[in-house]
Amino acid sequence: MFKLGTGDCFVIKFFSGQSTSFKLMIDAGCWSGDSDKISPYIMALKEYVQNQIDLLVITHEHKDHVHAFDVCQKLFTKDFTINEIWMGWSENDDDPRVSDWKREFGEKKKALFKITKKLKSINEDPETRSQLSFEKGGDELFSIKENFLASLSAFSNLHFDDDPVGYKGLLKGMEVVKKLGKSGGVINFRTPGEIIEKKVNLPGVRFYILGPPSVWEEVKKEKGKKGESYEHNNDLPINEGFSAAALALDSLDKSNLCPFNPKYAADNKVESYKNQDNYWRNIDNDWLNSSGMLALRINSKTNNLSLAIAIEFEESGKVLLFPGDAEFGSWESWHKINWGVKSRTCKGYLTTEELLNRTVLYKVAHHLSHNGTAKKIGLDMMTNSELVAMATLDYHNISSHWKSTMPNMAIIDDLLGKTKGRLLVLNERDVPYDRKKNIQLTDEIIRHRLTMSEDERNSFIENLNSDNPLFIQFRIEV
Repeated sequence: MFKLGTGDCFVIKFFSGQSTSFKLMIDAGCWSGDSDKISPYIMALKEYVQNQIDLLVITHEHKDHVHAFDVCQKLFTKDFTINEIWMGWSENDDDPRVSDWKREFGEKKKALFKITKKLKSINEDPETRSQLSFEKGGDELFSIKENFLASLSAFSNLHFDDDPVGYKGLLKGMEVVKKLGKSGGVINFRTPGEIIEKKVNLPGVRFYILGPPSVWEEVKKEKGKKGESYEHNNDLPINEGFSAAALALDSLDKSNLCPFNPKYAADNKVESYKNQDNYWRNIDNDWLNSSGMLALRINSKTNNLSLAIAIEFEESGKVLLFPGDAEFGSWESWHKINWGVKSRTCKGYLTTEELLNRTVLYKVAHHLSHNGTAKKIGLDMMTNSELVAMATLDYHNISSHWKSTMPNMAIIDDLLGKTKGRLLVLNERDVPYDRKKNIQLTDEIIRHRLTMSEDERNSFIENLNSDNPLFIQFRIEV
């Protein structure tokens, strides 16, 4: 697990005896950082894999999963070989379903960009601050507006590169990866229910493709019933008209937006409304404050389109689970898959629940947030006593507005209990566990590690290398 910052970048080496037989890389992203900051990590990665990857998996198009491909493009395109690339079916531009969806989803992303840009211009208008200063609580209200804009910008930045012209399609990091595939490596778009095995130099290993879901309703689903998922703060209704209106911001004919029959309008309404003394009463842009729901909807849909993979070692039955940032709709869809192979534990056929039962490494979805891990149909089913969890959270490279939901205390409790403290966080420093009691996550991890037996503790220490400033390494015997 490379320590780029809040975001995923993993390399998995498979061994045959003492020799490396296969090298798998999953994502290369982080919340922010330029080439100078990220290059040392990518150079270390290239050295670790000797400039060659057998398989690159890209889970989904978010900055915290592909950003390094953008800012370190030269490092990835020079003296670096990728034999094969996997993406979810939803990235196949030749699929008519995908092109239709990308067009529709792209419109919503453009709407988010326009809203963020519009609110920024309003907040930067000196008249906004001036008028609010005469209102009771005006300074507090302006501060709220600034905080909301910062939070909205954080969501927008996940989907857009720093480009003043606006939306142009894929994130640059995603473009780089697709070009890498066209220039040499083979891109395969994976669908749920596939089982890939007998890969060259990787005997006895199966890849189970769990997601992204192939049904749109499952992609849109963010949470389950009470007890099935971890607590979400709010329901997020949003209608198509909101994003359509946002897209029309630059060309909106406000004369057609009268909410009642025009015959009831006062003759002097225009002059009165434009009077600067009444500026604070104007509601022209209040509707834009609903944009937070649009941002969260866009974010959740992209997360649910993550390429989610379970890697099984046939001899031992041990499973490594890499779900990207899948949310509840995706987790739920996994349990509807008919794998069509015999179970190892009963007379029937393999189920996704059985794969979860045998999971020994879980890459925690969405940086320990409440919406990245299903409870009843997810974490509760991970019952293997050897379970280790890895989480890509770093409070020193993260949007400040993500800190209210990352980490989620209930998920932390369950993970620490199940792993006996074998939770490896990308950067534990300054990450809270209980904000009210001022307990840090590191202290809680140490407390739970005391519950391991002596043999468990010795094995854990022997297989862990956390001293390197660029990555955390953990070895699993399968």
